[in-house]
Amino acid sequence: MSKSVVRRNRAMYCVVVGDIVDSRGIDPDTDIRKRVTEAIQNAFDRINTDHIGSLMAPFGMVRGDAFEGVMLTQYHAPQIIQDIIKAVYSVEKTTIRISVALGHLTVTSEDRNKTDGPAFHTAFANLEKLKKRESTHWLQVSFDIGSLAQSLVDSHLALMTALTEGWTDKQREIVWAMEKYGSMQKVVGKQLGISPSVVNKQLKAANYEAYRQAWEGLTDYLINMDAYTIEDKPVVEKSYVPYFNMGVTAFELERDYAVALALFQKALEIAKSELEKNDPLLIPIYNKLARVSYLIKEYENAERFVNESIHLQDRMSKTRMQYAETLLIKAEICTAIGDYAAAKRFFQNAVDVARHIFGDAHDFVGNIYDSFADMYIRMEEYEEALKYYDMNLTMNMNADEILPLNYAITLSNIAYCHHKAKNYEQALHWAKEALSLYETMLLPSPKYTDHLHVFISNIKKDMEDAR
Repeated sequence: MSKSVVRRNRAMYCVVVGDIVDSRGIDPDTDIRKRVTEAIQNAFDRINTDHIGSLMAPFGMVRGDAFEGVMLTQYHAPQIIQDIIKAVYSVEKTTIRISVALGHLTVTSEDRNKTDGPAFHTAFANLEKLKKRESTHWLQVSFDIGSLAQSLVDSHLALMTALTEGWTDKQREIVWAMEKYGSMQKVVGKQLGISPSVVNKQLKAANYEAYRQAWEGLTDYLINMDAYTIEDKPVVEKSYVPYFNMGVTAFELERDYAVALALFQKALEIAKSELEKNDPLLIPIYNKLARVSYLIKEYENAERFVNESIHLQDRMSKTRMQYAETLLIKAEICTAIGDYAAAKRFFQNAVDVARHIFGDAHDFVGNIYDSFADMYIRMEEYEEALKYYDMNLTMNMNADEILPLNYAITLSNIAYCHHKAKNYEQALHWAKEALSLYETMLLPSPKYTDHLHVFISNIKKDMEDAR
């Protein structure tokens, strides 16, 4: 059972609310409404999985055609906004309105229906302003940051709206494909069946660079506003959230684990004085501390932090994504210290929870399968490892949308496992399959292709030595 906490604290949360434009006008006798609902729910599933460690209340539908979510880390908001817009627009060009507000909450809960406070009031008020515009444009966004820099954010949104109002369907398709495929014009041309020169011409006509820089500028500001809050503005009453956000930035963007660890520790110190002792909002901090400690091989600390997280969730519902994430972290720590019996239990529990929430074909389930397989490789039980890699491969093939990168990584893992088992012919086959996928469907990144070329050469050498 989720817990609602009424409080007056200093934390600033990121509230996202929105609704489907003219949802009542969608013909109920067609399958469009069902497809829209499925598209937006699939988008929420991905968002809730990708950002599980930065969510207070996961994204979901409320009151029919409306949706809400609450985040601790606001710099994810621009990407989340775009993901939701694209998912819904893919169904008969259905449009949505989205209002984001940074502010305080007086009632916090992992249940989005119970959360309330000034940030929600601001978000809803701005959503009403969007409704009064009666726009049919696909980009209808309000972003209230609650600071003197509001005019900067407003100008970014005004610029993006002005740039996109004149786009043709082809320009929008090309721009969105550029965002999907990492701004690689050759890859976009191949995916859309047009020449790179046509891609380039359409991007110039759409003022793509200005549009891209506007989104990046908004994201950069949201990242840096936390550094400004905790470093340069001593008159601001300190809260744990800016430290948590800067820790996420150091962890996710900069991969500076030492800095991330110090910031998460500071966030925990402040949160313990700001929140109640058993407040569920401590869970993401403990999970982040456990994950970073695990990555820098401080396993004793990692186990202490994850155990605190599990303890906080003892009396909460176990069918929660956050609990599945905690179980996965615990399983990986047990694997690292060689407690394989415990690791198996926690891996299986994590799988059970994730499958109960999302079903069998979900990225998070696949991530658990991969970690499960990694454990068996450490145990030199390669057949068991291959069983879990194969389960992930089958899951990827049966998914509604096959994600080439996930698929290629799984192929590489299968090749690696066969190589460890000295099944060189199978290893060579799967490594070549992975390389082919990278070269034909994905970005030609040396990070992956160079590694695979070296790996294939090593396999061939081992085959020769074995003869």
